[in-house]
Amino acid sequence: MDDRRFDALARGVAARGSRRGLLRGLTGAVAILATRIGAQSALARHSFLSPGDPCRVDGQCFAGDAPLICADNGFTIDGPLNCCTYDGYGCDFDQGCCGYSSCINGVCTSIPSDPGPGDLCVNSSACLGADTPLTCDYVGSTGDYRCCAYEGSRCGFDAACCGAATCVGGRCSSAPVSAGPGDPCQDSSQCVAADTAVTCDYVGNTNDFRCCAYEGSRCSWDGGCCGWLRCADNGFCTGLPPTGCDGQGCDCDFHDPSACTPGLVCCAVQSGFICATWADCGG
Repeated sequence: MDDRRFDALARGVAARGSRRGLLRGLTGAVAILATRIGAQSALARHSFLSPGDPCRVDGQCFAGDAPLICADNGFTIDGPLNCCTYDGYGCDFDQGCCGYSSCINGVCTSIPSDPGPGDLCVNSSACLGADTPLTCDYVGSTGDYRCCAYEGSRCGFDAACCGAATCVGGRCSSAPVSAGPGDPCQDSSQCVAADTAVTCDYVGNTNDFRCCAYEGSRCSWDGGCCGWLRCADNGFCTGLPPTGCDGQGCDCDFHDPSACTPGLVCCAVQSGFICATWADCGG
């Protein structure tokens, strides 16, 4: 209600004559004016638009935790202009981020158009890798979704490996970063021991690659000795067969090249494998 309309209302009320009527009229006029002003204030409050809402000008957009502008949010389904915010500001969904940014971990973040290993991503089809297959999956080392490779694939850093895997010796691995004697490994850089030199090599006793020591090095079990070495009773890796079990008729490990004393071989019999001469083995 503008000033002229209010003056006219006041004059109309005054024309009624009595003071009581005048008082009632003024009270009613004030109530009408207050109602009109309150309605306009409520309308002004409700006219603000939230992130992702279609808009025409910046002044329509408002959010309590991020500056909003009226711009393209990269989606065509919701109109050409929407209330959105810049990279680095808080968000709840992709439509609240301007341009082609995505809402990642509650923050608007730009994603490369052709992401490579370790780059942020939204789908696997965009991930490009020159020497290894990539997918868009969760990466534990960064806590978000990136173009990454699975265990055994080539890598250059931890963020390029999916899940809990890390990049060890150029390969994604879920094996412990620090492995002790007898622990599975993929690279010697993982292997750590306090009292002996260990390397990542093939272990015949377990038929896989483990942190192991060579002949003459300290050990605690056969899996801590490389190749076909075993951990002798004195706590050192050795290629000699166990004492008392390498002679004629003793049980032996067919895969162990040093299972029997010189002149005997480990051959198959009905009961299993024993140390015997070539003649006894049918040689």
